[in-house]
Amino acid sequence: MQVLHECLLELQCVPLDVIFWEDMAAELLIVDIKPETQNWTCRLTVVEKQNIRSAKTSPMKFLPLVLADSAGNRVQATAFAGDISGIDARLQLYSTYLISGAYVKPLTDLRFCVDQNYQYVWSFTRRTFIQDVAPEEGVDFRQIAESTVKPFRGIFDCYLAAESLSLMAVIVAKLPRAFIVTGDVHKVAWDVVLINEELTLVPMTIWEEFVNQHGAAIDTFLQSGDCPVLFVTRVVANIYQGLSLSTRYDSHMELNPVGDRALVLKKWAKDNNAKIKQLLIEKQYEHALENIACPLSQPQTLLASLETNLNKVPVVWVCGRVNLSDTSAEPYYIGCDYCNRRVYAPEGSTFQCMFCGQKQGRTVKRVYGSAQHLCR
Repeated sequence: MQVLHECLLELQCVPLDVIFWEDMAAELLIVDIKPETQNWTCRLTVVEKQNIRSAKTSPMKFLPLVLADSAGNRVQATAFAGDISGIDARLQLYSTYLISGAYVKPLTDLRFCVDQNYQYVWSFTRRTFIQDVAPEEGVDFRQIAESTVKPFRGIFDCYLAAESLSLMAVIVAKLPRAFIVTGDVHKVAWDVVLINEELTLVPMTIWEEFVNQHGAAIDTFLQSGDCPVLFVTRVVANIYQGLSLSTRYDSHMELNPVGDRALVLKKWAKDNNAKIKQLLIEKQYEHALENIACPLSQPQTLLASLETNLNKVPVVWVCGRVNLSDTSAEPYYIGCDYCNRRVYAPEGSTFQCMFCGQKQGRTVKRVYGSAQHLCR
């Protein structure tokens, strides 16, 4: 009894977290942690906090996060339903923590694979043990993340390769679109204009949850004349009505990220404000495809070979003459000057488009055309 009393007195002098961690195994890297691993702890930095979204097969909501260890290994972790608010508030972007007690299970959906060397995903709950690590003991993953940024000239190559990309640029304008209507589906969508240090403009569509999360801040920055710097990962390029970018369900966005690179870019935008305004007046963002892809340097295709070549590659370049068609009973239609959707109204009318949400739209002629190869 005396021995037990002495032991209890000793324990009262030792912090509970010390008792806990002394019984734990040594710190492990992500790749060493499997479902059968017991009593593990891992030093992790939060490198991405994605949008809260609903599961495909149920209305349950979940919060995906991406974490990395000191060796650069990555894992996707998820908090569900009632655990989302607690985990979201506890884990801060680019902060480092000692974490244990997560539920580890095999990866069954490749959409959640963030590291080809690790085929497991984790689940966090309010029971997961999370301990703060001093900033000086963490790893600066912000610089690592920014090292994946591609220059604008690589956007078209990513489209050809069907690859996503990361960008850092300045948002200099918001275009009129407020939503997209396809059939009976109505989706919130904003189009913003990005610019880089080479004064190249490219539009980007921001979808649904990204508008809900960042839209108000973007509007506030632009209306105050303080164009925000955007760091975005896993966006995709498309060439519908010219080259543009689009967020995906798993994209990650930061406005005015911390770091020297963002500060330099923001100062550059302020110093070149007059040039940027002129490019917007000229609507140079509508010419992103020719400005970035440089068509004259691309191999050209004859119209006779068009169908054959399109079966091999996503884009072909043709040098030809465009003729306005006059054989149709209706050589043109009246449409929205932004989304081009047909509306039944006189040319030159001002209206609010119910296809794209533009509040000060105009009706303009849209002409049917045909093309023929130029004989040389």
